[in-house]
Amino acid sequence: MGLKDKMIKKAAEIEERRPEFTPLELTEGNVQAIFNRCLATKDTPEADEQLSILFKKIMGYEEDSKPVVFSKSKIEQNKKNVLYLIGQLDFVHKGSREVKAKETIFRYDGKQWATDNAIIMELYHMAEAAGGISPFMKKYNVANTEPSVKPTLSPKDPNFPAWWEAHKGEWED
Repeated sequence: MGLKDKMIKKAAEIEERRPEFTPLELTEGNVQAIFNRCLATKDTPEADEQLSILFKKIMGYEEDSKPVVFSKSKIEQNKKNVLYLIGQLDFVHKGSREVKAKETIFRYDGKQWATDNAIIMELYHMAEAAGGISPFMKKYNVANTEPSVKPTLSPKDPNFPAWWEAHKGEWED
């Protein structure tokens, strides 16, 4: 067994010991990192491409908005992260299923997590691609979250350890 084989074997062992899911705090940086990770590239096979269109003609808009092209497999790999981040939004903690732009800048703890609408749109696009929200409806100017979106806490929240003990099974399965 050569050095390269030993390194590959060691990397696989480390990966096996790593937990399947690590909770993330809803921040612009975390949203941006996951968004970039999930975008399709020139090397993404066409069969692995997934479009996210948030504003559709069929939903009352004049035309479909510009789609974001993701890698289906990367969205699937990051689905739990995306749903976990959305679960930290204030409206989710208040029991609302309606996604309204002005409300999504705040986390459940009252902190503003986003200062840039582009980051919010990136979160929306990933959530739509991951099956967490529907496209927007022009008549009501809202999208709806899916039942898979549940309230979550930031790992930096003092209540997180107790909450995580009670809920980690939902995320690590």
